[in-house]
Amino acid sequence: MEITATTNQRLLRRGSALVVVLWVIGLMSILVTSMAFEAHLEARVTSYYRKRMKAEYLAMSGLEVAEMLMRRSVDYKKAPPPQTADTKDDYWYEDVRRLSEGLEISGLEEKLGDGVITLDIKPEPALRNVNRLNEEDWERVLEVGGIPEEYWAELVECFQDWLDPDDKPRINGAETEDYYATLDKPYGAKNGNLDTVDELLDVKGFTPAILFGGQMEVNRKTETGEEKPEPITVSGIYDLLTTYGDGKVNVNAAGDRVLRTLLDVDAIDAGAIIEEREGTEDDAGKQIDTSFKSVEDFMSRVPGLNPAVKNSVSTSSAIFRIQTKGRVGNVERQITCVATFAYPRLTIVRWREE
Repeated sequence: MEITATTNQRLLRRGSALVVVLWVIGLMSILVTSMAFEAHLEARVTSYYRKRMKAEYLAMSGLEVAEMLMRRSVDYKKAPPPQTADTKDDYWYEDVRRLSEGLEISGLEEKLGDGVITLDIKPEPALRNVNRLNEEDWERVLEVGGIPEEYWAELVECFQDWLDPDDKPRINGAETEDYYATLDKPYGAKNGNLDTVDELLDVKGFTPAILFGGQMEVNRKTETGEEKPEPITVSGIYDLLTTYGDGKVNVNAAGDRVLRTLLDVDAIDAGAIIEEREGTEDDAGKQIDTSFKSVEDFMSRVPGLNPAVKNSVSTSSAIFRIQTKGRVGNVERQITCVATFAYPRLTIVRWREE
């Protein structure tokens, strides 16, 4: 069969139209896929922001729970309720009891809707106030943190120079003109108290390893008398310190490491203090409050302590570190704050969201 020029042109036009149609279909497919992807992505973003807002409100609710527990702990302390089946069924009973005895609350969880609130309440005087440490206190803090003794003099004197109002450096210390002003990014000594423990990183000698723990290099003499850097791992001092409180340690709340920073208190003494305060149950299963009621009570129940310890301890707290976390699905919002409690109100003095 003979194909004429007209027929050939007609076939070419049909082929071109088919190609155009295929291109249009391809472009439409890409456009539809793109729109579907954007819709899916927008839905996921919207879902994330919805969950994040819920998690944030849950975290805020944790502060209301903390205030409620503190109010109840005051009422409990004034008139402890009899331990009956009803009190055992009281969801908050154990946490209220611990707060009333000066103890911390850790890992409290409360489900609310499709989320969870996690709450920690720790008396801030369970730590050492860094601004009130004297030289001997510092040495015990550095010892507990695992910092080699050859670093102590420089760290202590640099810190003292950082706080004091004058510009005269101590033998192992540092002031603005002789050190901080000579750095690549110069700054001045604060000449005042620290607002946060993290500010120690601005002080000469205080490294992240010393503060938070980790590996640091220490020069050690070899058998030939040469000095050779040796890596060691230290636990750090950050978890021992605060910038709040009157400097006295609440022995009802302080942990083992903080207790070991008190004068002549070793690991055995610290263990005895914790065991003595934590409470026991009688034969009927009722909880017995064995927290320390006063400094005199503390000193009498833990024999063998240096009498001078009584000047640096307390048994109660009015300032707390509260960490509350809201979680919805895999989305979390956390609030960490320092607050004072004067019945019936909680007053925030420092706030940080994460």
